[in-house]
Amino acid sequence: MNCRTAEEMINRYINHTLSVNDLELFLEHIESCSACYDELATHFIVHEAMKQLNDTEEDQVMDFRNLLEEDIAKSRHYIRRQKLYKAVTVFAICLVISVLAVFLAFIVLELKGGL
Repeated sequence: MNCRTAEEMINRYINHTLSVNDLELFLEHIESCSACYDELATHFIVHEAMKQLNDTEEDQVMDFRNLLEEDIAKSRHYIRRQKLYKAVTVFAICLVISVLAVFLAFIVLELKGGL
């Protein structure tokens, strides 16, 4: 991924609308590109500050850099969870296909034996 592509994904990252694959590529890029990480941090801080202005609680001070790191950690956890879900789904489908194949083989053997 290049920096231009990563910069175009920043708002979708902040709004949590990236696909799992794009999210993974984006996180890999910002991990290795300090300029894009800083750009993300700037957008994230502005976004969170605007949310804080809308909150009714006063005297609320937030560590925006820490919030960004927590958000990145949650995103990485989400990626791992989605990959696990996909692997379990593929395994389950393979298992069902295998069971059906054995069942059909049994039926065919029964039909051949009964003829």
